[in-house]
Amino acid sequence: MTDPLPEPKKLLSFEFIGLCLVTFLSCCNITVFYNLFNYLESLGIPPEWRGLVIGIYPLTAMLLYLVASPFMNTDNAPRTMLLGIAILIASGLCYFYVHSFWGLIALRMFNGAGQFCLSAGAMALFVAVIPPEKSGQAFGLYSVAILAAYGGGPAIMDSLAAFIPTPPHGYAAATLSLLPAVWIILQIRRRRNMRLQAASQTAHLPAWTDVRDNLSQLPVALLLLLNMSYFANWSSLFFLFKGFAQQQGLANVGAFFTVQMGLMIVIRLLAGRLFDRVNKVGLVGASFIIVAAGHLAMDHLPGVWGVPLVGAIFGLGMGMGYPAINGLMFEVSAAHFRSLNANLMLFAVQAGFFIGPVIGGALVANHGYHGYFLVSIALALAAVALSILLACQHSRQ
Repeated sequence: MTDPLPEPKKLLSFEFIGLCLVTFLSCCNITVFYNLFNYLESLGIPPEWRGLVIGIYPLTAMLLYLVASPFMNTDNAPRTMLLGIAILIASGLCYFYVHSFWGLIALRMFNGAGQFCLSAGAMALFVAVIPPEKSGQAFGLYSVAILAAYGGGPAIMDSLAAFIPTPPHGYAAATLSLLPAVWIILQIRRRRNMRLQAASQTAHLPAWTDVRDNLSQLPVALLLLLNMSYFANWSSLFFLFKGFAQQQGLANVGAFFTVQMGLMIVIRLLAGRLFDRVNKVGLVGASFIIVAAGHLAMDHLPGVWGVPLVGAIFGLGMGMGYPAINGLMFEVSAAHFRSLNANLMLFAVQAGFFIGPVIGGALVANHGYHGYFLVSIALALAAVALSILLACQHSRQ
């Protein structure tokens, strides 16, 4: 797991930019499934089972991050990424032929495994090319690649809808975007191998006792919980907002996400260096306070004119949170555990994406949106308490 090369000094290297592009292309192949629920309806999959077909994808990736992350290192990352691309391309083509419930369950698991291989390998390399003093800025720019994919992917697919006969055609065609990623990965591997030969060292896997000791570190555990809370908040709001808007008779649903995503991107582009100059723990606590205020404002929405304003509140809070949380994990991790912990953070992302909509949907079904917003506020404030505990722990080190 130890990265054998000296710590990098330059942030905007070929490897860094290339890995951001690979991440962007990888996420584009996730967002292309934005219409999967409707496609499952056209196949006759019962409503009560469509969520499982959709959710088995992040669940598979989540379990693989938990089990396989200790085996991921900078040596095997490039070939793991190439394997992931091969799986994603194969699974994209399989949607033409698989239409049964159990067949789709197996295909979505296969698809999730491919996404894990590509994303986990990219993260293992990513943490090896980040200068330690620029971790906050690095994760801010990395997240812009993700946001750009989520913001632009569905819009591009909609604009090309006239040329896409069926959803499986779109799923298969999207995998073509991964071909440039193959070239980038091969170039990174070639450049890295040249430097490995010069260093004449090899990476090694940590013992399981070391992995256990790493996870028992309170800052590591707290940051995993904070990252999970962040994405549980984000994913539940992402999937439930449209239903809330329909209930409230709101027409400008898109304005909320446009303002939110736009402000998040602007913050991470323009305030990148700030994430490394201010107290990251304070930023994490402040971000969750703002997120709690956003849920409170949504629960007492004054009217349609308030939608962009609430979107700005969420954009501000969530724009600050992700780079600070991941930058902190990079800082508190021992050098030989940075790859492992970065991939465990991705496990927390998948866990948040899984539990957020599940718990949020159950709350809406049983207690309405008011109950959902109250619990979301409580979750955000609990994260504030965790950040205070993290600050106390951080000050002792």
